[in-house]
Parts: sequence; C-alpha cells; structure tokens
Amino acid sequence: MQQPNLLHAKEVIEKLRLGQANPNYRPMIYICAPYTTVVMNNRKVIRQVERYCRFVYECGGIPICPQLYLPRFLNLRNCDELNAAVFMDIVWMRKCSEIWAFGKLTGDMKWEIKKAQKKNQPVRYFTESLEVIK
Repeated sequence: MQQPNLLHAKEVIEKLRLGQANPNYRPMIYICAPYTTVVMNNRKVIRQVERYCRFVYECGGIPICPQLYLPRFLNLRNCDELNAAVFMDIVWMRKCSEIWAFGKLTGDMKWEIKKAQKKNQPVRYFTESLEVIK
C-alpha cells in the first residue's frame, strides 16, 4: 500500500499529464528548498534536498533543483555568479508546471514562491517528511 502523501502527489502529477500526446510525458517540478544552507555545503540539508528530488521523480515528475546543480560550477560567493544563478533559477522555474516547496520556508524560499505566485504558477507545500500541507 502506498503512503497517502505519495499517493496524493502522484495524483497531482497524473493530472498534469492529462492530455499530453506523449504517454511518457513527465511534468517538470521546481524544487523550492533551502538554498543558502545547500550552498554552504551542509551535507544533511543536501541529502534532504536530494530526497525531495527523489520524491518528485517517484511521483512521475522531473525534479528541477538548481540548489544541487549550480554550486557544482558557479562560485555563489562571487556576486556576479550569484546574480547569474538567481537569473537561471527564475528561468528554470518559469519552465516548470508547478513549484513544490519542502520544509520550513526560508527567506530564499519565500522569495522564490513570491516570484512564482506573481506569474500564477501553482505552488504546493510539503513538510520535511514529505507530508502534504493543505
């Protein structure tokens, strides 16, 4: 038997897949998670964010998570590169079907959510333990 949260999230993904010509279609889901602590290389937080990505994947989505990707080649302590990262974040977020926010909202996360809401992108909220917040 599937966990209720996984079942709920899978139902959301299935609704996003409706009407798509390709039966293998997976919607892109932007992972809104603590950014600053990931950049600071907090292994515990990084593992948690990886878990959020796995959750989205298991639900049938494509997780888009700049927090895990950009620090691999950008120096986010450099102002110019940080600004480039913020720009890339927004570009990726705009291409996603929904934004899924996980855990306690940080200042960075609230900023991303505000940007998404400004463009009427759906935002869903989950606890750190992947429970749906209604």
